Amino acid sequence: MNEESIRISHPRQVKVNEIKTKGTFEFKEGGLRSYSEQLDHPGVGVLTLVLNPGSSFNQIKLHQSEQSGTFFPDSFKFEISLDGKVWEPILQETGFRRLNKKVGQWNFSLVRANFLKLVSKVSEKEGAKFKVSIGALEVGISGVTKLEVSSEKDRFWVKENLIDERPDYGWSSLESNQPKEEFFLMDLGSISRVNELRVLSPKDGHLHFPETFTVYYSEDDLTWNQLLEENQFLSELGTWYQWRFLPTNIRFLKFVSRPRKIQNKEKYSTSIVEVELYAAPYLSELTHKPTAEPLPYATVLRSGLVRLAIDGETSEGAAVQANDRRLRDGSTEYKGIVELASDGEDKEGVVVQGNDRRLKHSTEAAYGLVRLAGNGENRADRVVQGNDDRLKPSSTQSFGIVELAENGETKEGTVVQGNDDRLKHATNQKFGLVQLASPGDASPGKVVTSDDPRLRHATTENPGILRFASNGEDSADAAVQGNDKRLKISTPQSYGIVKLARSGEAKEGAVVQGDDERLRNASTEYPGIVTVAPKGKSIPGHVVSSDDPRLSDARQPLPHTHDYAPKEHDFSSHTGYLRLKGSVEAPYANISPPPENAGLAYARNESEKGAGIVGSGRFSGILGFGEKFGVRGDSASGEKDSAGILGLAKRGFGGWFHSRSGHAVYASGKGIPSLNETGSGKAILAEGDSDFLGTVYLQTGKGTDCIAKFFPVQSSDVIAEGDLLAMGEDGKLHKSRQPNATNIVGVAVKSAALVLGDKPQAEGQWLVAIAGVVHANVEAQSYPVQPGDLLCSGLTGGHAVRVAPENLKPGALVAKSLGLQRNGRGPIQVLLCCS
Repeated sequence: MNEESIRISHPRQVKVNEIKTKGTFEFKEGGLRSYSEQLDHPGVGVLTLVLNPGSSFNQIKLHQSEQSGTFFPDSFKFEISLDGKVWEPILQETGFRRLNKKVGQWNFSLVRANFLKLVSKVSEKEGAKFKVSIGALEVGISGVTKLEVSSEKDRFWVKENLIDERPDYGWSSLESNQPKEEFFLMDLGSISRVNELRVLSPKDGHLHFPETFTVYYSEDDLTWNQLLEENQFLSELGTWYQWRFLPTNIRFLKFVSRPRKIQNKEKYSTSIVEVELYAAPYLSELTHKPTAEPLPYATVLRSGLVRLAIDGETSEGAAVQANDRRLRDGSTEYKGIVELASDGEDKEGVVVQGNDRRLKHSTEAAYGLVRLAGNGENRADRVVQGNDDRLKPSSTQSFGIVELAENGETKEGTVVQGNDDRLKHATNQKFGLVQLASPGDASPGKVVTSDDPRLRHATTENPGILRFASNGEDSADAAVQGNDKRLKISTPQSYGIVKLARSGEAKEGAVVQGDDERLRNASTEYPGIVTVAPKGKSIPGHVVSSDDPRLSDARQPLPHTHDYAPKEHDFSSHTGYLRLKGSVEAPYANISPPPENAGLAYARNESEKGAGIVGSGRFSGILGFGEKFGVRGDSASGEKDSAGILGLAKRGFGGWFHSRSGHAVYASGKGIPSLNETGSGKAILAEGDSDFLGTVYLQTGKGTDCIAKFFPVQSSDVIAEGDLLAMGEDGKLHKSRQPNATNIVGVAVKSAALVLGDKPQAEGQWLVAIAGVVHANVEAQSYPVQPGDLLCSGLTGGHAVRVAPENLKPGALVAKSLGLQRNGRGPIQVLLCCS
């Protein structure tokens, strides 16, 4: 195993030797470009990268596939291994798609591994399969992610030169008349066990390498510790110097130079050409001692004593960090532990503040939590007060909540009292709620009592609710009993509900039984329901069988001029007009040769170059009319230049289309739903000059009615839709970061009404709107953006700000606002006018 330390100050990609997976992938120049896997059922997809032996890395980047972005995994984890058998999880993500990121990037402590595995949850369905898909997967050393210095001498001696691996130029501070502290501060992006610092002195004797300096380190940029110190350090020109120490958990490193006052010296500065930091993946590899491994430092990606939660994370078992956005002070613009509501705001999930107008004392004139109603007021959204007249005790003379009714009173809107006569017990002589009927009394409005004789059990002699009929009795209003003889089983000798007929009996009122001889199979010897006639016999009342020779279609061949022509004859013997009328229908919904019964006329030419139907006429060769489609042409050929309908002309138009009420031509890339045909998404290909003698309307339906072009962008820049993009020195676009910049090209968009130039053939390009109406990101922290305001680039990356005309630099105007942004940041509709 390689025992040397790993340089972590400079970015570097780890080479992949081999890919192992059951899915499909693209592997090129030692890197994974894409990966996709399909399963019959929901499950997990596994992708294993075989690295160079002893590879070390502290950064992973996972890109979304441009063609299959919807199948980017929502839940996944990364694992590492030295032998490919025992695996150690290093980070895990759940609910990743809600972050809406095109690229996922994770920085973590330096690890050493020979294998890296991606395990993804496969849950998105495509047709009958479940699929997962990603773009490129990059593994490597992150290098210094952020670099700050106290000052810079000029444009040649700047901070970026400290890690550019060039010995000619480095970083130098501003020259001053008095000695002063100068520093550079590096952020590694994650905590690593750093064990070596190297610096390169300048080759020019006029530049001053520090003689007295102190190096500090920190894990969180809050608590700092001293790493090393040098006093009166003597340096040689153009020489590398190194300091080694025990592996120390470091993310931030600060080099502070403190020049001393020297007599007769007029200029003081600090100059360093290059800086390198080295780290060890494991402590035992450098000390060569069998020490116990300490608990790993806790990060958002890897657990130590605890696992730290990322900003806003709500996972169980993760410790919230002090810089979590949920712990900041709540306001009406940003959430802290809660988000405060504006005065009177009724938005869901916001907390009402103590000074909200809804919490003030309610009156009849103004709202508090509620608004009080006046005495007797019957208005909506008013709260009745305790002294309202409607809440006083009710009586028969005046209202309270209700008005009480007098005894027996039936006035509308009055409430019956408990001593009302109508609520007393009912009898045969007096009403209560009802009046009871005497036994047998059928007077309307009276209630039958339970001892009424009409409710007793019914018999054939005495009725109850009804009277039973005697056996066989045919009287009206008498109910037939279950033992009545008319309900017994029927036979040929006696009636039941019906009387059964004997076999062959044709007596009126008798029911034919299932074994009747008239229901047997008919033949020429024995009749059934009918009698079959012998073959060729004409007997009245007999049925001709289907194999009778008289039903065959035999006939003698006769000349064509005869009324009866043979079934098969030469078609060229016909003259005159051919008219077909009928009704046929066969399924014909896909692109394939039509079936023979799809129409009234069918012609197939077996020749490779001949036609099925040729029409020639002085005015129209072929005329087609239909309720839905007049003429249909299908081409099932796999050739790229094949066509469903081909139109050729020597002088005029190849095709001429006309419609009385709609568009003359409709080209749909979506397909034809009525024929179950799905389109390719492409509507028209016009090769050559095109003339439009009229207005052209281009619509996207997405609020991006603009003209755009694809431009290459810097790979290190994270660009989102709506960002302002500026031209860089390398000819590639990047997110704007300078206020009032004059190199703005346009706004990043996902779609446009008109796209100029070719489609991108490789990654690293964005569609950029250069004219028209788009949604652009604006910042209104200092000044609100109103419709009609002039906009230019601001300090916030990719965002535009309002600018006064007198402050606008020539060529810096980006757009005019068409929307409103009162405060904060967000996208609004703008009219591009880059100048």
